[in-house]
Amino acid sequence: MSEKPIVHDLDILRPLPEYVLLGGKKIDISFVPSGIAVDIMAMQQKLQKLIGTPEKLRKIEAGGQEAIESFQVAASICAKITESQHKDMTEEWLLKNTNVMQLKQLIEHITNAVSKSLESIEGEAGKK
Repeated sequence: MSEKPIVHDLDILRPLPEYVLLGGKKIDISFVPSGIAVDIMAMQQKLQKLIGTPEKLRKIEAGGQEAIESFQVAASICAKITESQHKDMTEEWLLKNTNVMQLKQLIEHITNAVSKSLESIEGEAGKK
Protein backbone atom coordinates (compact mmCIF):
# COMPACT_ATOMS: atom_id res chain seq x y z
CA MET A 1 0.00 0.00 0.00
CA SER A 2 1.33 3.40 -1.00
CA GLU A 3 1.14 6.17 1.56
CA LYS A 4 0.47 9.69 0.39
CA PRO A 5 2.78 12.42 1.62
CA ILE A 6 1.45 14.99 4.04
CA VAL A 7 1.53 18.51 2.64
CA HIS A 8 0.97 21.53 4.86
CA ASP A 9 -0.12 24.32 2.53
CA LEU A 10 1.05 27.56 4.16
CA ASP A 11 0.21 29.54 1.03
CA ILE A 12 -3.40 29.64 2.19
CA LEU A 13 -2.28 31.95 5.01
CA ARG A 14 -1.35 34.71 2.54
CA PRO A 15 -3.99 37.41 2.16
CA LEU A 16 -5.67 38.23 -1.12
CA PRO A 17 -3.42 40.41 -3.25
CA GLU A 18 -3.91 44.14 -2.76
CA TYR A 19 -2.02 46.65 -4.85
CA VAL A 20 -1.17 50.33 -4.89
CA LEU A 21 -0.21 52.05 -8.13
CA LEU A 22 2.53 54.63 -7.77
CA GLY A 23 4.85 56.03 -10.37
CA GLY A 24 3.32 53.73 -12.95
CA LYS A 25 4.33 50.65 -10.93
CA LYS A 26 2.19 48.13 -9.10
CA ILE A 27 3.18 47.58 -5.46
CA ASP A 28 1.79 44.56 -3.63
CA ILE A 29 0.90 45.77 -0.14
CA SER A 30 -0.94 42.61 0.86
CA PHE A 31 2.24 40.64 1.53
CA VAL A 32 4.73 42.11 3.98
CA PRO A 33 7.75 39.84 4.48
CA SER A 34 8.51 39.16 8.15
CA GLY A 35 11.86 40.95 8.15
CA ILE A 36 10.33 44.04 6.63
CA ALA A 37 7.37 43.97 9.04
CA VAL A 38 9.77 44.02 12.00
CA ASP A 39 11.64 47.03 10.53
CA ILE A 40 8.36 48.81 9.82
CA MET A 41 7.09 48.27 13.37
CA ALA A 42 10.27 49.85 14.76
CA MET A 43 9.90 52.84 12.43
CA GLN A 44 6.22 53.19 13.33
CA GLN A 45 7.24 53.54 16.98
CA LYS A 46 9.67 56.28 16.00
CA LEU A 47 6.95 58.04 14.01
CA GLN A 48 4.55 57.73 16.95
CA LYS A 49 7.11 59.43 19.20
CA LEU A 50 7.35 62.28 16.69
CA ILE A 51 3.59 62.86 16.43
CA GLY A 52 2.38 61.29 19.69
CA THR A 53 0.90 64.38 21.33
CA PRO A 54 -1.39 67.16 20.12
CA GLU A 55 1.45 69.67 20.68
CA LYS A 56 3.84 67.65 18.52
CA LEU A 57 1.19 67.25 15.86
CA ARG A 58 0.63 71.03 15.79
CA LYS A 59 4.38 71.55 15.29
CA ILE A 60 4.37 69.14 12.38
CA GLU A 61 1.35 70.82 10.82
CA ALA A 62 3.13 74.17 11.18
CA GLY A 63 6.09 72.86 9.20
CA GLY A 64 9.71 73.12 10.15
CA GLN A 65 12.11 70.47 11.36
CA GLU A 66 9.42 68.27 12.95
CA ALA A 67 7.50 68.09 9.67
CA ILE A 68 10.62 67.22 7.70
CA GLU A 69 11.62 64.53 10.19
CA SER A 70 8.17 62.90 10.27
CA PHE A 71 7.96 62.99 6.46
CA GLN A 72 11.37 61.28 6.21
CA VAL A 73 10.37 58.54 8.66
CA ALA A 74 7.16 57.96 6.69
CA ALA A 75 9.20 57.73 3.48
CA SER A 76 11.55 55.24 5.16
CA ILE A 77 8.62 53.05 6.17
CA CYS A 78 7.16 53.11 2.66
CA ALA A 79 10.54 52.48 1.04
CA LYS A 80 10.86 49.20 2.95
CA ILE A 81 7.99 47.84 0.83
CA THR A 82 8.53 49.71 -2.43
CA GLU A 83 12.25 49.02 -2.67
CA SER A 84 11.77 45.32 -1.92
CA GLN A 85 9.65 45.08 -5.07
CA HIS A 86 11.14 47.82 -7.27
CA LYS A 87 14.83 48.51 -6.57
CA ASP A 88 14.61 52.06 -7.91
CA MET A 89 11.75 53.06 -5.56
CA THR A 90 14.02 54.02 -2.67
CA GLU A 91 13.35 56.48 0.12
CA GLU A 92 15.08 59.14 -1.96
CA TRP A 93 12.87 58.30 -4.95
CA LEU A 94 9.74 58.58 -2.79
CA LEU A 95 10.81 61.98 -1.43
CA LYS A 96 11.48 63.28 -4.96
CA ASN A 97 8.50 61.72 -6.75
CA THR A 98 5.53 61.82 -4.39
CA ASN A 99 3.50 64.58 -2.87
CA VAL A 100 2.40 64.68 0.77
CA MET A 101 -1.02 63.16 0.03
CA GLN A 102 0.45 60.23 -1.94
CA LEU A 103 2.97 59.43 0.78
CA LYS A 104 0.31 59.76 3.48
CA GLN A 105 -1.96 57.31 1.65
CA LEU A 106 0.90 54.90 0.99
CA ILE A 107 1.93 54.86 4.65
CA GLU A 108 -1.70 54.27 5.65
CA HIS A 109 -2.03 51.30 3.29
CA ILE A 110 1.28 49.81 4.40
CA THR A 111 0.45 50.29 8.09
CA ASN A 112 -2.89 48.53 7.55
CA ALA A 113 -1.15 45.65 5.74
CA VAL A 114 1.32 45.18 8.62
CA SER A 115 -1.56 45.29 11.13
CA LYS A 116 -3.50 42.66 9.16
CA SER A 117 -0.40 40.49 9.04
CA LEU A 118 0.06 40.72 12.81
CA GLU A 119 -3.64 40.06 13.45
CA SER A 120 -3.49 36.88 11.39
CA ILE A 121 -0.49 35.71 13.45
CA GLU A 122 -2.35 36.41 16.68
CA GLY A 123 -5.44 34.61 15.33
CA GLU A 124 -3.41 31.51 14.48
CA ALA A 125 -1.79 31.51 17.93
CA GLY A 126 -5.23 31.61 19.57
CA LYS A 127 -6.35 28.49 17.68
CA LYS A 128 -3.69 26.29 19.29
